[in-house]
Amino acid sequence: RVVGELTALLAEREQLFAKAGVDSAAAFRARRAELAALAADGRAFGDVFLVIDDWTTLRQEYEQLEEPITALAARGLGFGIHVVITTNRAMTVRPALRDAIGTRLELRLGDPGESLVDRRIAANVPAGAPGRGLTPDKLHFLAALPRIDGGTRTDTLGTGTSDLVSRITAAWGRGAAPQVRMLPQEVSAEEVRALVPEPRGGAAGGTGRGRGVPFGLSEADLQPVYVDFDTDPHFIAFGDVESGKSGLLRTIAAGITAAYPADRAAIAVIDYRRALLDAVTGDHLLSYAGSEPAVAELVGDLSEAMRRRLPGPEVTPEQLRERSWWKGPELFVIVDDYELVAVPGRNPLAPLLDYLAQARDIGLHLVIARGSGGAGRGLFEPVLQRMRELGSPGLVMSGSKDEGALLGTVKPSPQPPGRGVLVHRRAAPVQAQVAWTPPAH
Repeated sequence: RVVGELTALLAEREQLFAKAGVDSAAAFRARRAELAALAADGRAFGDVFLVIDDWTTLRQEYEQLEEPITALAARGLGFGIHVVITTNRAMTVRPALRDAIGTRLELRLGDPGESLVDRRIAANVPAGAPGRGLTPDKLHFLAALPRIDGGTRTDTLGTGTSDLVSRITAAWGRGAAPQVRMLPQEVSAEEVRALVPEPRGGAAGGTGRGRGVPFGLSEADLQPVYVDFDTDPHFIAFGDVESGKSGLLRTIAAGITAAYPADRAAIAVIDYRRALLDAVTGDHLLSYAGSEPAVAELVGDLSEAMRRRLPGPEVTPEQLRERSWWKGPELFVIVDDYELVAVPGRNPLAPLLDYLAQARDIGLHLVIARGSGGAGRGLFEPVLQRMRELGSPGLVMSGSKDEGALLGTVKPSPQPPGRGVLVHRRAAPVQAQVAWTPPAH
């Protein structure tokens, strides 16, 4: 979330500097009070420092953050944004990031042969002397302890640092830096819908059909994220047990019923574990299938309906553009626990495979949630493979990174319930919190 906040701040400052005629970080500091009044949401930042202790661990645990942090280091300095990192091995820092960091200090290394300053001099940095190291000019230095209480022991450094921070805070006497806004652990669908701007100047809190179906909050700006079925007809979600997949489908289903009148959208639910029994009710519900025979019958009917919607040679370009050669509702097929539906050698959804590429023209939408266990192998199942080839967006929720990249370059990682990485071919991956829609009963 910190990286997302700073990425948004960098984009804001790029626009602000251009608008206000600020040509350098020095000019920004000179006009800080004036520019603070123009800050978005009234959140005025001065110089900002992103401090990362142990870069190697961060890369291993949060691989997706390496690219945005590198961008902050490369572009942020001129906008008052600084990146400070520590690492036990310089080789773990890729050249793009290393070249963007202008100031480098080298403490004693486990292997002096890895020194980027001077291998021979690095061997002379004394062991057992914390804080000793080399400057880029090949000079020895000794770092000061971050404490002003008169103590010199390193085993009480935590207490001394806390004392230093407390004294600085008391002596400052002005406002504190804005707190980083965090993604909530839980957010209701009503709260998300309240943030959706109504298209064409209407009141806030609309359904968001101008952008799609809202289903959660983005970590980048804490604004709603959407599934735009008009642009991307299909959606995929991967997640472990209790990761929130069924909750995601319930929220999407509720969003569809709010965005489309019943005569414009029909929803078929395939749900072997009965987690979506009341997710769709009323006139929007086309069919509920909880067993393989029921799914086979449903898909057969859907396949025949889609066949009749395929454009023939008599359809004009204007009809193709307006989709006016067929009539009827958009058909949404919501599938939970897809790994139970598509078993090896038998997939009742296979008859829909031929229609996925033309789904936008014929009003077919497939929304699938699959367990992340074994998903790396499951990606080669024909329906999932076709959806990925079509660039369908999706959400990668909690799971083991051993499954490999499931959507784009995004691998699963441990996440709180309802949290995942939204992957879209036209935007960088972003973490999102799914809005909670409680079961009807």
